[in-house]
Amino acid sequence: MDKASLLSDAVSYIKELKSKMEDLESELGRECKRAKVETVDGMDNQSTTTVEQIGNGGSSGVELDIKVIGNDAMIRVQSENVNHPCARLMDALRDLAFQVHHASVSCVNDIALQDIVVKLPHRFKTHEQGLKSALLSRIEH
Repeated sequence: MDKASLLSDAVSYIKELKSKMEDLESELGRECKRAKVETVDGMDNQSTTTVEQIGNGGSSGVELDIKVIGNDAMIRVQSENVNHPCARLMDALRDLAFQVHHASVSCVNDIALQDIVVKLPHRFKTHEQGLKSALLSRIEH
């Protein structure tokens, strides 16, 4: 074989490999999108969200958002930054025997924003309304 035919065969083979690689990458992209959609659908079946606002006219109250996913709950509390809202929330969680996995607090313009991820005790896993009521009663008093 001469050099020209070897070079021609090599170029053809490289083009064929590039084509296969592009096909596999596009297939991988489709599979990733499908897996993301299935994951989101699966999570939607396991979660619930509750938002409740308590207070006078909404401006001086507590806004409580609870999202339950399986055995865990994501709790978001927005309230005025008066009377130590972070300490009151942590006391309420301790009283209810919640195991805190993560907690984050931000204060902006006299508003305290708290995000907490907790493991739910067995008594609250199916009683979301009870969870919300228990937290609100302990936070407000």
